[in-house]
Amino acid sequence: MFECELIIRDVRHFAGFSFSGPFPHSFPAEAVKVQQKLGSRKSEFSSDINTNVVFSPYYVCDNLATYFACYEVPEGSVIPEGMVSFKLPGHTYVKVTCTNKTIHDGYGHVFDWIQKNGHKQLNGACSIETFYIEEADEEKVELFIPVE
Repeated sequence: MFECELIIRDVRHFAGFSFSGPFPHSFPAEAVKVQQKLGSRKSEFSSDINTNVVFSPYYVCDNLATYFACYEVPEGSVIPEGMVSFKLPGHTYVKVTCTNKTIHDGYGHVFDWIQKNGHKQLNGACSIETFYIEEADEEKVELFIPVE
């Protein structure tokens, strides 16, 4: 079920909200809140932006994490007031597909795969959770872990 693969992703541009706080104590509760905040303002994005896919780049340093909830936007897009926009550089990632209900298992599997296959997580790069928003109890999620 949790099949991993190496993929290369190019530079991506995002716009949305972020939260920084103590890790792991603030998570996943604060991650859910920042995603809900983005969802409540999705109508402020132009109609050419796919608001059914939420990208959540994040990084953890010691006991502090920063977590984003964003939509992918074209470079140079005008973004709604109060939101941040940024670009992530391209990287090689290990990708695993899971659901919002199996995300914990997805993480366990992807980190086991990275170790078993001789890869090392790329320090200083953002991992990404990608949520495919549907009106369903269980939604598809892809996890992208940057590797060297």
